[in-house]
Amino acid sequence: MKKMIVCTAALLIAADGLLLSLAPDTLSMLILIIMSSFIALGFFLGLMPSLMYGTGFRVARQNIEQALDVQSTETWIAVFKMEFLFRQKTLDNLFKDYKNKVEQQKEDDEIVSDVEEYINEDVLSLRTWQGFVLQIPGILTGLGILGTFIGLITGISSIGFSSVEAALESIAVLLGGIETAFYTSIAGVILSIIFNTLNRIIWNSMLREYGLFTETFHKTVIPSVEEQTRKKMNRDIRNILSKLDRIPKNPGFSISVERSGNKSMANEQILMPQIREGLKKGEFTFYLQSRVDLNTRKPVAAEALVRWNHSTLGLLTPSAFVPLLEKNGFITRMDTYIWECVCKTVRRWIDAGIRPVPISVNLSKTDLMAMDVAGFFGEMLDKYRIPPRALELEIAKNAYVENPETTNDVAGSLRRLGFKVIMDGFDGDYISVNMLNNTEADALKLDLRFMSEYRENELQVIFEQARKLSIEIMAEGIENTEQISILKKAGCMVGQGFYFHKPMSIEDFETASGQK
Repeated sequence: MKKMIVCTAALLIAADGLLLSLAPDTLSMLILIIMSSFIALGFFLGLMPSLMYGTGFRVARQNIEQALDVQSTETWIAVFKMEFLFRQKTLDNLFKDYKNKVEQQKEDDEIVSDVEEYINEDVLSLRTWQGFVLQIPGILTGLGILGTFIGLITGISSIGFSSVEAALESIAVLLGGIETAFYTSIAGVILSIIFNTLNRIIWNSMLREYGLFTETFHKTVIPSVEEQTRKKMNRDIRNILSKLDRIPKNPGFSISVERSGNKSMANEQILMPQIREGLKKGEFTFYLQSRVDLNTRKPVAAEALVRWNHSTLGLLTPSAFVPLLEKNGFITRMDTYIWECVCKTVRRWIDAGIRPVPISVNLSKTDLMAMDVAGFFGEMLDKYRIPPRALELEIAKNAYVENPETTNDVAGSLRRLGFKVIMDGFDGDYISVNMLNNTEADALKLDLRFMSEYRENELQVIFEQARKLSIEIMAEGIENTEQISILKKAGCMVGQGFYFHKPMSIEDFETASGQK
């Protein structure tokens, strides 16, 4: 690292020194000194930190590989015990904050955050002053042009023809001004090219080291959030199937499984009878996760999330059974059951004299294709005498993308009934905001878990575009104060996530939100 810093500094100093030594006059030297000052600032604020971070990522990768040699089964323990993984102060401090969060998440048996949440391109750009450094080549070129104008003005203003001597002298001054003009312009371009080239090479080299570090980190220390989620889902299903397979079989149950090697068929043969029986017994219910005002932190709505209160296995989350239901189409039966349970709860609140907060329910692509969704909810309004504002309907984004005509027809019918329709699963894609101009939806639900990075500037553009289309954007998956700050600056007013409330039982929600 020291050699790279010294070589970079030496190259910049050599270029500056050479151009200064060739300066034709004092004015040119003064302009070159100003250029050199900006180059020095860019070096110390941007180039040198980038070189240090690149070396830090390389050192961290080597430390991880050494930890893997020592303790291959629990590499993360060995890595997390290292006080100086990067041997670079800024990166080690960021990683310390990340370790603290991970340790708490592991203690709570939660999906562990990606390291990119704390160390990412935005964070690195901020700490290497890229916003300023990227302007330096333009500043150098501008100073060169400024020198050009000053040189020409100086030469032209000295022109005089009162005598032959005066004319000859003014021509000499004019030629000197032209020389200054051309020299400062050329010097500015040369220094601009050199600095910009070095900055791009160093920055891209650092990003390459960063990419190699994150790849190594996810492979050997902690997998990405997507991979963890997938593994956790598979692990939960395996555990549940194993337990179900050991439950004594009731006479009316047909859960025999042919060990044919068809894992998917085996899963369905074990789970589906249990699910059908659970529906008959009323084992399925829903939990509520509050959606809050980001300023007051008070609940303004809630999302209904299905849970299976199994008589033997206890409370099971959707990852244990929803994937199977989505695959075989039984998800529609489960959804209609939960939707009606929600309507019953709203009716109970109204009968108790409570003004209910809106509850949102989820509609899948299968629901829209397999049944008359608008007709069903119309019947629910009549059957339970509840106002449409008490329900919000979240339609998955993939339904809008894959079946836009059908989805818009259904969403339009629901909106005409008075329901608020929300596109669920928005991932910050700017194109999705633009397509809303012809889409039946009142709001977008921005899922921060699906966003690789949440850049403040990009979010502000997205929210501004949504406002022009009169589309509300709410957020979910909020886990820290940094996300809240960025969302509020972008104009987001409502959100949900574990930072505020985890999904809770209906009784706990009633107590927490004052519904009792």
